[in-house]
Amino acid sequence: MRVLIIPEDPTLDQHVLKPVVERVFADLGRSARVDVLRDPHLSGIDQALEAAVVRGIIDDHKMIDLFILAVDRDCDRFANSAKASARESEHPGKLVAVLAQQEVEVWALALHRSKLRSPWREVTSCCDPKEEHWDPFVAERGWIGTVGKGRKRAMRDIGAGWGGLVQVCPEIADLRDRVRPWVGGTP
Repeated sequence: MRVLIIPEDPTLDQHVLKPVVERVFADLGRSARVDVLRDPHLSGIDQALEAAVVRGIIDDHKMIDLFILAVDRDCDRFANSAKASARESEHPGKLVAVLAQQEVEVWALALHRSKLRSPWREVTSCCDPKEEHWDPFVAERGWIGTVGKGRKRAMRDIGAGWGGLVQVCPEIADLRDRVRPWVGGTP
């Protein structure tokens, strides 16, 4: 099975999104070749949620079995949920959308909840968790200069932390449930 993740910006997000999606398939007992879209190199939520852009990506990648549009919710202040849902409905049987609560960096932080200075509820309800929680977290650990500005390093613990990640990030559990039909062979 070939899966292509459509991120709002692959440069940093790939280091969080790819291990999560790979683990979703492993959790379902199915191997999948998971790639992150790099061409075209999307740069922002508006471009990633643009109907013509998504249609062009799907049209240009005929060999892909499943596209996963993975973007930030950003407190839904720009109607990201409705836009993502619209893109999904335009491509039934080909595209599943998942919105991180509130940014994909929260998924990485979820693996390190016990080391955070703020309560988890505060992290997930914050509209700008990257600036308020992620940046200080990686700075304290000296990870800013590492691959993906700490994202790759933070995701090393995904194996041991998977159960907790799915528990505190319900959108990942929902993604797993929504991907399940592809594992059975019929979306």
